Amino acid sequence: MTSLILSPAEQDYIIRGVESGFRADGRGSLDRREVSLRTGMISQANGSARCRIGNLGVGTDVLVGVKAEVNSWTPGEPEDLGSIVCNVECSPSAAQEFEGRGAEEINVELTQLLDRILNGPQSGLDLKKLCIIPKQAYWVLHIDALVLDVKGSIVDTLVWATRAALMSTSLPRVVVETIGDEMGNMQAEFDVVDDPEDLTPLEGAENLPISVTFSQIGKRYVVDASEQEEAVTQAKLTVAVSPVMEICAIQKGGMFRGFPPSLLAEILETAQRIAREELTRFDVHYAQAKSHLSSQADEPSTGSTFLVQF
Repeated sequence: MTSLILSPAEQDYIIRGVESGFRADGRGSLDRREVSLRTGMISQANGSARCRIGNLGVGTDVLVGVKAEVNSWTPGEPEDLGSIVCNVECSPSAAQEFEGRGAEEINVELTQLLDRILNGPQSGLDLKKLCIIPKQAYWVLHIDALVLDVKGSIVDTLVWATRAALMSTSLPRVVVETIGDEMGNMQAEFDVVDDPEDLTPLEGAENLPISVTFSQIGKRYVVDASEQEEAVTQAKLTVAVSPVMEICAIQKGGMFRGFPPSLLAEILETAQRIAREELTRFDVHYAQAKSHLSSQADEPSTGSTFLVQF
């Protein structure tokens, strides 16, 4: 997704380079650009993160906030499950094609992809843990993402920022009591503890998948396509892989055509291999960031900052 227009000579240079095993910015076909993450960006949210792939000003930047609220159960809904509601919006300042109503289609596509990854057993989140009292009340996690800048690889940046935001999410403690009425009937009631220090981490967030997006250029494919590379991309495929190396979601990008069957099996195998490496690095650096945030708790700060080099 890019409004960048390249000359025929520039297009030929990029395509021939990818087919020969090198890219215009010096990366290999499966190398990712520099990734930076910050957590604790929104003080009013239950969890938040900001992810940027690429250097400042020439990368894709996404901010994600998670807000939890209690919802009353209504007939027809699952009896003992919480829910996740996703919403993705692209800022008009992120790219020229997002001005006016140009962002509506990509907003829907990204929202649906995020929803497919997070809603269901493949996400690693146990939605039963979000149920407060069956058939009475449950937690709803509202995940709102804002795309601040786009310079390629928007899906991966979005998924990574969401993963970091959910891993940093904490919910208020809920006290459930059984109370009898005048007729002797027992009824469960709950109370949300209004104490900012009495919070519990979101269970299962460490099991969330990570995504790897492949872009076909010429006869080969690359990971983390730059803005220039997306201008000559012929097909795009996003593969979400869980920490146990299970493929939990696959989505073709936008109006691009599909990958040829001869490449598809190879891409799925490559996605699992790349995801294993990136999940390990992500988790290590995230743990370091949380440790740093705890040690700096007494200092005025908007969050923790850490850099992940791939």
